[in-house]
Amino acid sequence: MTTSERSSLASTAPLSVPRAALEMVAAWMGSRFYRTFRIADEPSEVFDAILNQRDRRIGVTVGLLWAEDAPPPDPGFEELLAADLETDAGFVAWLPPGATLPTEEPSRSDLRVLLGNGLKGLEPGERREVRIPVTLQLAKIQADGAYVSVTGGLSSAWTTISEGIDGAFHLDSRPLHRLPAEAAELDIIISRVRDRAALLNTEEFTDVHVHDYWLVSRLPADSPPGAVIVGAPADLDPKDGVPIRRAFRRAVERAVAQRRAGDSDLSVLILVSALAHMEDELVTAALKGMNPALYGELDLIVLVADGSVRQVLQPRSLPWERERTHA
Repeated sequence: MTTSERSSLASTAPLSVPRAALEMVAAWMGSRFYRTFRIADEPSEVFDAILNQRDRRIGVTVGLLWAEDAPPPDPGFEELLAADLETDAGFVAWLPPGATLPTEEPSRSDLRVLLGNGLKGLEPGERREVRIPVTLQLAKIQADGAYVSVTGGLSSAWTTISEGIDGAFHLDSRPLHRLPAEAAELDIIISRVRDRAALLNTEEFTDVHVHDYWLVSRLPADSPPGAVIVGAPADLDPKDGVPIRRAFRRAVERAVAQRRAGDSDLSVLILVSALAHMEDELVTAALKGMNPALYGELDLIVLVADGSVRQVLQPRSLPWERERTHA
């Protein structure tokens, strides 16, 4: 990060994607380590940000797991969401992989209303799924067979969809970018597809109206007010390990360089990823395949995605524990 970009992570700076991740990790560290971590008022000349814990300095590096020069999803849409907020708090809309924000009306205004309503009533640190109407295409290819070939978001559920089906079908579920977390909600989508399939004759096709499940969350208390959208370029496949490993290695190298150049009691690397669900993350596997000498100087690595925080590298020791041992 440049000096101006580091300034965007100081405690008095406005909300941004890196700042949102920093707020989430500071709160997560507080609940995990039973201590209070505060973002420093002044930007660091070395680290992307500094967290203060009493008289201890935690040096923080923030890395995005996509191209560094990729443009943000839609700053104008962020401003629209922020203008609709009814409370002076910070919020995040998590753009699912492959999804794009509509630029044409009425789709743009419809999404604005849906996400805005989803943000209402959220408590600090709370997350919620928002149903976004989408239309799938289902076609009956032939009378023989008993299966449904699926492209898009429901491809992992093709065997369940095909159970007891009469004929051969193709389902285009590419408008689905994020499946619901609850199995009961997924069952509703699958049942709707199967019900429509039962009505088709050979070489007929039909629309299937279902919902995409986007995620929104409210940042911890005292976060800067506003709304940001966390989203990678639409052409980035989060299941493709090559670009993820490349971006991860780049972030590790930068974090190690900052650790060597700066003064801190604990070094933290925050990675931000655009995932449908945290269970899809590839960073843990990438770390296991990395030479420990590359990241050995770092204390803590965490991943921020899907409205939550996951620890990837656990600290070998903590400064407050070392001080107690030496006392």
